[in-house]
Amino acid sequence: MLKQIYRWFCYIGIHRYDIIDTKYGFGAAGSTETVKCKDCGIAKIRQKKN
Repeated sequence: MLKQIYRWFCYIGIHRYDIIDTKYGFGAAGSTETVKCKDCGIAKIRQKKN
């Protein structure tokens, strides 16, 4: 039941992300994180939050 609720949240765009990889950098690019949703498996790269 709970898994179905999480899948529904993924369908409307609310994901539960897990950090897979972090790359540190300097300058304009800065640090980035690779994150993946625990439920639907979608992965994306985002700028690291301080």
